Amino acid sequence: MHRLLPRRSSLDAPVVAANVLLRWLSLCVLFCLIGTAGFYLLAQLSDDVSVHRRDMNAAAYRAQLYFDHREALLNYLVDSVVESSPSIPASALPRPASRDDSEVQRLPLGTGRDGRQLTLLLSSRAERTLAEFSAQLIHVSADPDAPRQWLHGQRTPATPPPVELTASLLRAHALRAAPGTSVYWLSSDRPGGTLYLFRAADEAPDPTNWLVLALAPGAVASMVNGQGIEDFLLLDGRSKPVLSSRADTGPPATWLYGQRDDAFAFVWARGLPQGLALIKSIGQDGWRLVYHVPSTLLLRDLAGHAAVSLLLCLAAVCALRVLIRRIDRQLIQPAHQQHLQLRDSFDFGSTVIEMAPVGMCVLRCHDAQVMLENQLARDWLGSDTRTGDWTGAWRCASGPAPCRSHRRGVDFTTRDERQLQVLSAATRYHGDDVLLCVFNDITRHRQIQAALSAAKQAADEASQAKSAFVATMSHEIRTPLYGVLGTLELLGNTPLDSRQAQYLKTIQQSSSVLLQLISDILDVSKIESGQLTLATVAFSPLELAETTLRAYAAAAARKQLQIVVCTDPRLPAQVTGDADRIRQVLGNLLSNAIKFTDSGRIVLRVRLLACEGGTATMSWQVTDTGIGIAAADHPRLFEPFRQAGAQGRNDGTGLGLSISDHLVRLMNGEMRLVSEPGLGSSFTVILPLGVQEGTPINAAAVDDGPALLPHPPVYVRCAITELTDSACQWLQRWGATARRYSEDATGPIEPGAILLDSDPRDAIPVEWPGPRVVATADGGDPACEDPMRPDQLTVTLLSIRAIADAVFRLQQGNQVTVATSTPIVSAPLGLRVLVAEDNPINRLILKEQLETLGCHVATASDGHEALACCRAQPFDVVLTDINMPGLGGHALTRHLRQQGYATPVIGATANATPDERERCLAEGMDDYLVKPIDIATLRRALGGLTAGAMA
Repeated sequence: MHRLLPRRSSLDAPVVAANVLLRWLSLCVLFCLIGTAGFYLLAQLSDDVSVHRRDMNAAAYRAQLYFDHREALLNYLVDSVVESSPSIPASALPRPASRDDSEVQRLPLGTGRDGRQLTLLLSSRAERTLAEFSAQLIHVSADPDAPRQWLHGQRTPATPPPVELTASLLRAHALRAAPGTSVYWLSSDRPGGTLYLFRAADEAPDPTNWLVLALAPGAVASMVNGQGIEDFLLLDGRSKPVLSSRADTGPPATWLYGQRDDAFAFVWARGLPQGLALIKSIGQDGWRLVYHVPSTLLLRDLAGHAAVSLLLCLAAVCALRVLIRRIDRQLIQPAHQQHLQLRDSFDFGSTVIEMAPVGMCVLRCHDAQVMLENQLARDWLGSDTRTGDWTGAWRCASGPAPCRSHRRGVDFTTRDERQLQVLSAATRYHGDDVLLCVFNDITRHRQIQAALSAAKQAADEASQAKSAFVATMSHEIRTPLYGVLGTLELLGNTPLDSRQAQYLKTIQQSSSVLLQLISDILDVSKIESGQLTLATVAFSPLELAETTLRAYAAAAARKQLQIVVCTDPRLPAQVTGDADRIRQVLGNLLSNAIKFTDSGRIVLRVRLLACEGGTATMSWQVTDTGIGIAAADHPRLFEPFRQAGAQGRNDGTGLGLSISDHLVRLMNGEMRLVSEPGLGSSFTVILPLGVQEGTPINAAAVDDGPALLPHPPVYVRCAITELTDSACQWLQRWGATARRYSEDATGPIEPGAILLDSDPRDAIPVEWPGPRVVATADGGDPACEDPMRPDQLTVTLLSIRAIADAVFRLQQGNQVTVATSTPIVSAPLGLRVLVAEDNPINRLILKEQLETLGCHVATASDGHEALACCRAQPFDVVLTDINMPGLGGHALTRHLRQQGYATPVIGATANATPDERERCLAEGMDDYLVKPIDIATLRRALGGLTAGAMA
């Protein structure tokens, strides 16, 4: 450390140490930058090596294929050599199968060692292959009278075969070859000479006839040379160069002799890299093909990256230097100046105390003696520090304990009724631990202090109000929302025409979506605390898909998007699972699809993948033609508060996909994503859902749909083939004869046939003389008649059951009475119900809902009134709100149970938490309902309790 820090005075030592440490830190940062640049260059070199290796492998493969074809041709020609006795005429020899004799040449090759005549049957196909390969065929014999002759490819009639080809040379080369070699390779002794492939024409141990295939070196070089590779070298079995791109390039000979097998490696010579080399075996005679990329080419490829890395390192060095100087100038040097100022302030302290506009004194901690006081303190407390106000309670509190901490706001009143505030702080003075006490006259500031206290109290109350608002936000929103949903449900029980019913249904669906969005706030906290649970109920997957999609149809229409649903006709009529959570997942996916799609369509597909063992595996897919999602964003897409949309589209909280993914995994399912930027997205949710045993797969077609007639038939016309097939299958399941409409059909159409024209805005309108069902995204449910055409009905495209109902009406001659929105009311319950609810709107809605169920209802505005009603008359059920002023639902239940009241009590609250349910049941309630409450929920709750009581 003494070597790093020069000897300086005690005042300069901290500054020097800070400078040295700062420079060491800058060196570490610089080394990290250099290391990063090195790793970057190494990665680029690896990429370049991979590219060159790929190119060399491709070139080697082409060369291998080139030589294999020529070896195969030579083997074919040798196999075409036949032996015969001299007494057999040439016309009696067998020949290859051909269309006529004129396409086969019979070329005599002389006699073998056993005296039999050798004849080459050269077909026209072989001749064409020789011409295509630019190869010459030569016969070499041990016969001294005809040692060699041209068989094919003679340049000129007067050109003799190469004299260097002798039978003894070929036989000697064949003897040196490795065992098992059938095709031998030979090169001309002249540089850049002809390459020869030869093989014995007879099968004798010591053959005397050879077939030689001569290859032009130019054609071989053009084939061997690889695209993007500067150097290549063809070596024979003795590692002698036969053919090369350039004579002065290539790997060193010593390195080549050491590499006998196929290899890909860096070439080193005298400790320096010479480049990359790829060695591949060619043919059967031990020849090798070497591709070489010199190191200069690799360095040239890295030059740009090296320059960039160097510039970045230089920029980093300059930035570090500027940063060091800036830190030294703005931090270290000012700290040094402050250090000097502190030394001066040590001497200046007495003067400050004396001249301060407040009373000040210094107390020694171990004996509480006054060591220093100013004139203002003497004026307020007295001149004698051992008597008078100097001995007040403020001084008695001074001691060792106060010296270890700060004391603030100790107030006391002097003997002359002056109100002083003492502020003290531990410090050092003349080598002792002391308390610096400051006396402030606060008489005239009491009002200010009171105002500040009031302001602080108001701030605390505002903070508590904020916390209470967050805690009860779900409760407070659900309560008025119950008034909306309950009123809409009661309105639905009144007679409405088809258009009013459609408007009402749209409002109900939109309100349900709003309720689900509000529930997301609670879902996040439930997910984080692990309290999210599932509710298993029976539901129709077809109805769930269609109602969910219709809730978002208006939003899609506002953006002029086509939104359709395509369901599998094999779907079960009823499955068991958490329908609300599935609807929530689909709603999140549809909402995102609408948000990130500017044009095109959004499709919801529901398919049955498998059904066995009481479990139906179903696929719920939402596909859009939106902006798509980059692959880099896929892993982070399902994280909370993550959004992968374009700028200006992030108008959500980023919770939808995170909640959906958690819900799918909680239901033992999986969510899959397929998306590319500019091509749209496809989210697929695969869920296992329960199916009651004995329920047929297509029970929905049998039990839930209309009984359609097989005649007249129904022709389905739609611009989307997938929807056409789905509609045909659904109609066929329900008994109709459904066919795809084709404008090119030439056969007659049966009279009275019905045309199902699905969304004709996407296609060219057609003339249809008979009944027609027009299915559009904004159509009604049930279908509406066209005033101009009584035999034409307009129905929504988003409900296959509504389409089937419209077809049924037309098959019946449009005489079926249109069903209104008034539901079929079951038998009245006839129960006497007491409703305790402080909210007058909710109280009225509950009363109307219960009366709809056939109950006799009495109401109470709070718990006390409910107790009085229970004493006055008997009731079958008590339905009470949990949160009521005065006597709430919990207290009301306790009082009733303590008085021996055994009537079932049902709690109702907007607080949808598991803890609230457990508390209600613990207080003695029989059931618990979460607002908003619909009539069906009330019927199930009342029916279950009364059935249990009767049992």
